[in-house]
Amino acid sequence: MAGDGVNGVRKAGKTYERIIEHLRGEISSRRLRPGDRLPPETDLARSLGVSRPTVREALKVLESQNVLSSSTGPTGGTFVEAIDGAGVAEYLKDSISLLLDVDELTLPELWQAREITDIPAAELAAARRTDQDVFVIEKTVDMDEHKEGVAIVSDISFHRAVAEASKNRMLSLFASSIHMTLRTLAERYIIPEDVLPEVKRISQQQHRLVFEAIANRDGATAAARMREHLQLSYGVYEQAMPRRWNCTPDF
Repeated sequence: MAGDGVNGVRKAGKTYERIIEHLRGEISSRRLRPGDRLPPETDLARSLGVSRPTVREALKVLESQNVLSSSTGPTGGTFVEAIDGAGVAEYLKDSISLLLDVDELTLPELWQAREITDIPAAELAAARRTDQDVFVIEKTVDMDEHKEGVAIVSDISFHRAVAEASKNRMLSLFASSIHMTLRTLAERYIIPEDVLPEVKRISQQQHRLVFEAIANRDGATAAARMREHLQLSYGVYEQAMPRRWNCTPDF
């Protein structure tokens, strides 16, 4: 019944939303752990005092958020997923991409957010990077210099490596979600072939300059070079993407 709480607790809100809140609470309190198998939908519905379709609706939402996963067969069922930054970033990416698609987010807004994550990440990476971080970033730069094709270069591996080197997991999470969104966009749009070689050359050169500043622990230079790189890549996306995504919203 609407308004009835899960396990006898009365709360406002839709029933399936309260089931989601209940299951998230079980995970947060560690009563449910990664890999744990949930009871069958019928048993779960009975224990929570709700209908089976309501339970199924809640489980589908949690699966879409990478909190749960399901499989079929003798060993199948619904299981608690390991909560990590990659899964959360994937969920955020889907939401950001949808906002772009329905004109609730513009390219300038996305790029402002990218500047807020990528530039500080480069500066922090210069201060906090390890020898392993330097190795990983350099490898992504080397790989980028051997890329071929005419798709927009989203640079996700390079920027993710820089964000990881910042040692700030929240910053890395937001940076990853933004770059995953850019990869989704990059798969849709093409740089004109006569423009691509010069864009790639400058982009790759800028990557190496950012890398060198990080390797030298020069935070101010790393931040400045990252800003220059973002200005270049914004121009590329601005030309390739539909005009409606490039407009600054009226507030």
